[in-house]
Amino acid sequence: MANYHLRAEDIMQVEVATILDDATVSEAAEQMRLEGVRSLIIEPHDAGDPYGIVTYTDIVKRVLAEGRDPDQVHVYEIMTKPAIVISPRMKVQYIARLFCQANIGHVPVVESGSLRGMVSMTDLITEVIAEPT
Repeated sequence: MANYHLRAEDIMQVEVATILDDATVSEAAEQMRLEGVRSLIIEPHDAGDPYGIVTYTDIVKRVLAEGRDPDQVHVYEIMTKPAIVISPRMKVQYIARLFCQANIGHVPVVESGSLRGMVSMTDLITEVIAEPT
């Protein structure tokens, strides 16, 4: 049975890994490994700056597949900015549709300009699809 009544705030991870955009891809990959995540949120420079995101997919497509040196490539060269963000109140069915339509697997949860959490495809699958009770 699927729990379609859930919202982003019900399934999001509240501890979100972040990084500065001037870090190298090697530093980002190491941070992802240490924190056990597949994406990092790029910290905004100021209140008006949008959030960015860098994912495993970005590293594979924009660095490794092109034979670039991860020690010489910076996060700002491969990140997506502005990141697509969602409200904590967005229903999981619409998050799933967003993932499909935008071809993404992670989305920051933002409210009033503040990062509240992160929802991934894994969160959708593990939290929305529940065993019957």
